[in-house]
Amino acid sequence: MEYHLKEYFSLVTKPVRYLGRELGSIKKDLSKVRLKFCLAFPDVYEVGMSHLGIQILYHILNKREEISCERVFAPWIDMENLIRRKGIPLSSLESSLPLNQFDIIGFSLQYELCFTNVLNMLSLSHIPLLSKDRDETYPLIIAGGPSTFNPEPISDFFDAIVIGDGEEVVLEICDVILSHKENESSKDDLLNSLAKLEGVYVPAKHIPGEKIKKRLVMDLDHAPFPTFPIVPYMRVVHDRLSIEIARGCKRGCRFCEAGFIHRPYRERSPDLIEEIVSSSLKKTGYEEFSLLSLSAGDYTSIESLLSRLMDQWESKKVAVSLPSLRIENIMGNIADEIKRVRKTGFTLAPEAATERLQRVINKYLDEGILFQGVKDIFSKGWKNIKLYFMIGLPTERDEDLEGIVNLAKKILSLGDKEKIHPNITVSVSTFVPKPHTPFQWASQISLEEMKEKLQFLKSNLNKAHINFKWQDPHMSLLEGIFSLGDRRLSSVLIEAKNLGCRFDGWSDQFKYSLWKEAFERAGIDMNYYTREKRFEDKLPWSFIDTGLTEKYLWKEYENGLNVKKSPSCSGRDCIRCGVCDGENIFIKEGGSLKNEIYIKRKVVQRRNRIKRRIRLKFKKVGEMRFLSHLELAHLFYRASKRADLPLRFSEGFHPMPRIIFSTALPVGVESLAEFMDIELEGRITPDEVMKRLNQTLPIGIEIIEAREIPTFFNLLPPERTSYWIPLDNLFSKDEAENKIKEALKRDSLPIAQKRKEEKRIIDVKPFIEAIELKEDSSQWGIELTIRNIEGKTVKASEVLQAIIGLEKDSEPVFRIVKLG
Repeated sequence: MEYHLKEYFSLVTKPVRYLGRELGSIKKDLSKVRLKFCLAFPDVYEVGMSHLGIQILYHILNKREEISCERVFAPWIDMENLIRRKGIPLSSLESSLPLNQFDIIGFSLQYELCFTNVLNMLSLSHIPLLSKDRDETYPLIIAGGPSTFNPEPISDFFDAIVIGDGEEVVLEICDVILSHKENESSKDDLLNSLAKLEGVYVPAKHIPGEKIKKRLVMDLDHAPFPTFPIVPYMRVVHDRLSIEIARGCKRGCRFCEAGFIHRPYRERSPDLIEEIVSSSLKKTGYEEFSLLSLSAGDYTSIESLLSRLMDQWESKKVAVSLPSLRIENIMGNIADEIKRVRKTGFTLAPEAATERLQRVINKYLDEGILFQGVKDIFSKGWKNIKLYFMIGLPTERDEDLEGIVNLAKKILSLGDKEKIHPNITVSVSTFVPKPHTPFQWASQISLEEMKEKLQFLKSNLNKAHINFKWQDPHMSLLEGIFSLGDRRLSSVLIEAKNLGCRFDGWSDQFKYSLWKEAFERAGIDMNYYTREKRFEDKLPWSFIDTGLTEKYLWKEYENGLNVKKSPSCSGRDCIRCGVCDGENIFIKEGGSLKNEIYIKRKVVQRRNRIKRRIRLKFKKVGEMRFLSHLELAHLFYRASKRADLPLRFSEGFHPMPRIIFSTALPVGVESLAEFMDIELEGRITPDEVMKRLNQTLPIGIEIIEAREIPTFFNLLPPERTSYWIPLDNLFSKDEAENKIKEALKRDSLPIAQKRKEEKRIIDVKPFIEAIELKEDSSQWGIELTIRNIEGKTVKASEVLQAIIGLEKDSEPVFRIVKLG
């Protein structure tokens, strides 16, 4: 029997993860393309869709007419179990095409603890794990992302691995494959051709000693960037518009892999950033945008850019966030600009709390500037501060741990002096030596040391009433092993996958005991890779050429051990790391837009502050039934912004649009009659509101009626609700009729009801107002009317469970439609 996955969505949590068809997504006719490419992210949807790289590559690939690019994410545990039970291969979001029918599957490797998810996704796709076991009938499996800068632990699984910026090389890879498809070449010939591309490592064809030079996009202004990114229906981890303003970092923190592998530092021009922000916000309806780089405050024109952007978007209640600020950046006008719409939060990452250790890691932070900056933040109304530190850094002493406690206490006391009683969160992770950094030769502290240090911090910070969060030290150990490991680790990954390890970056799924068993089965010592190394030792990743010289990195390592600072990258103080010629040629100067045009726009908006309330009747059918109430509310908010409706907002810390729904529709239930009120400002008719919204809403949600009502009319839940439930595909008519009669004869109809985490037994019979079998020319089923009792109600599915007693596996194929 053939199963269709979407029929079973009601069996899994968050079915919206698997829907596809989001705003901005692209579904091509696969019969009319020459190459089918699937971007695979080895974590759940909400993590993967927060990653900007996926959006960029999706945009680049789909611009080519002959290429179709689709997406797939790691299914959560319940969906994985369903896939295995039903025998359904893992498939793409856009076309539901099984992964084993694509030409290329490209995995984005952002984190070492996702490696087992890669293997699990291949297994779910019925694709052999090892490259050597796959012939021309299988897709080409490639990888990219920061974790590929030491590709050896996963090189047995991939046919080709991209090192560096993927924007240009991805199309070159596609062209090679298209050429070989035309010529019907063997896989061996294809791999030989791919190995000739700069930035592409083909493990099966690599000549020992040959360098693989990373691929580099020098000018970000000429690099493709999406102005119409995919907008998820669900809340994702970074649920906002993301714009990369710079790539690389000037700072040279000795522990930071991203800062070294992404050298040289490059900026996108302010005018282009403004164009991207303006175009993208209008198309997506996002209520927040984020200016991304490894250190956003180092962007040359950050203050003027931020000021001009907020002049344009403040009146639309669009907030801005800069997730990677240093405290010295905040002391200018940046904090004032950020808070113009909403205080989006401050996270500070000192990493080390003492001056000595800060010099070791080359991230020096003047304590006076730190305290002045924090005081300034508190005075501007911020209350929540997050502080990130690392333990186990090279040369760390007991006083460095004590320094974390003392620094957090001082910051807490600064807030108390400002009389705001701040919430201070200290988050700690264990230092992991990373490839291509000065600390790549350093050792990682043992598991026992990690636990001792964390226990010290936990006991002392809890006494100070400071929130303390930490990464599981077992996870840190594994991250260190796979960051520094060689090709022998592929056998460990296979053992771990077979033992059931996946989602190892999730604390509730991580099983260290299984990992220990996997290492034992593979005969590999877990401590071998995290030991201290000498300059003469051959490192597994030494054939990857990032442009950095090993002599430079070793000198920086020695500087760290000798507590010496090194200057940031600039033309004046270049320390010749090897990446560039020392000329600071990648900085983009100022912008040309004037503030006056935004001032005029704001004045016009202030003239029309007529308040009106529009009541909308809409239907929610088809796949949109899988949106939760919160997802639906957010969808309408963003649709209203895309429609450029003059929304009214609440006052206070976090302004929200005044959009109110009558009821919360259960996930999986369709409706022909839902109601919502939307409050607006200005002169706009109900018909215009309905017309504009319907142009921006997805298929399956449609406004069918709009009328203006007095602003003081509240939207109340209905006293009763009717549903239509077709049953002709589940029972005979006589069987259904008998079940209903028998159920209604009983004194009570108890069911186990679950609301959030609470479980209880409830009698649904008092809630049933009417139930009868009905039939038309095409189908027959039940029309059910449920009443509210003292503000409480039950779900139609719960009534059916009590009356008909459907088996759990039958639920997904059975449809509930709310009539009104």
